[in-house]
Amino acid sequence: MEDFRSIYVTQTPTKELKIHNPTNYPLIGKGKQGAVFKISPEQCVKIYACKQHAEIEGRVYKSLQGSRIIPKLYEIGHKYIIIEYVPGLTLKKYLQIKGRISKSLACEILFAFKEMKRLGISRLNVNLRHIIVAKKRSFKVIDHVNSLKHHEPYPFKLFDYLDELGLLRSFLKYAKEIDRVMYDEWKVTMSKYFK
Repeated sequence: MEDFRSIYVTQTPTKELKIHNPTNYPLIGKGKQGAVFKISPEQCVKIYACKQHAEIEGRVYKSLQGSRIIPKLYEIGHKYIIIEYVPGLTLKKYLQIKGRISKSLACEILFAFKEMKRLGISRLNVNLRHIIVAKKRSFKVIDHVNSLKHHEPYPFKLFDYLDELGLLRSFLKYAKEIDRVMYDEWKVTMSKYFK
């Protein structure tokens, strides 16, 4: 059996990731801090260029365990973490393909943001490629290096993308019906989207 520890990730002075993968484990994603490889049907490993990022994200995942929106954490190691592999589409891709928003999807979106807030995640302005639409349209939120570090309490990226796709009005209509408290809070703090 191949050892994922033979994969390494470095960062150039311009912050570009360089990946050396002598294994057959497929690359399934990469970001600013690391690259993710599928190592089994149930698990993936995120390998970081910097040990500190692995430690930070590992601690965050550990503190968030038990929520249905957070992938299961299996292991924290030197410059890597192993988490649950979540098959599905990013929320960005899912919305792009569907081209519409249903009440049940709006309900899942609202639940995910309410749950992130309950968990103490202070970066609610998440990139939509970090929300995976899994089986039965349940969500998993990934990439937590800065989830507890940056204070971004409102989902501007979500609203901008829904607006770009022409889905914002439908989403806000459902949000008003499903969770009036959250809707009213967003209306006050993100008023430009409610005109």
